[in-house]
Amino acid sequence: MSPKGASKHKKAQNTMEEDEADEEEVFGVPQAMVEEQCDVLGMLTQMLAQLAERMGVSEAREREWAEIKREQLERLELEKRRAAMEERWTADMDHISMVMQCQFVEGSLTGMTRKEIAAVEQEEEKGAEGDDKDGMVDVEGEED
Repeated sequence: MSPKGASKHKKAQNTMEEDEADEEEVFGVPQAMVEEQCDVLGMLTQMLAQLAERMGVSEAREREWAEIKREQLERLELEKRRAAMEERWTADMDHISMVMQCQFVEGSLTGMTRKEIAAVEQEEEKGAEGDDKDGMVDVEGEED
């Protein structure tokens, strides 16, 4: 080959090598590294999407747990109120039972109620006071 032809051939070979180098490098970074970074970026994007989905599920669970806890607290409050009402009702029933027994126990032998016994006692007291005032002998013969 002539020296001129050899020079052209050399230039052509250098240009092809540069083109091949351009194909193997992107912005001065080897093609293999670019592909690796692209794969890593794809995996990170996928992980980010999964993370967002998991966070959504986690937030939904937290809302469910908060709702369950609120319902349990409401049930406890209702149970406390019911127990207090039941205790009050029991105390009222005990009191009513005691009052009812007292009215009939005193007069159970005579068949009279407490009010009837009190009325009879008042009449007896009025009658006794009237006898004491006149100073006379009672019908039965006793002196006042």
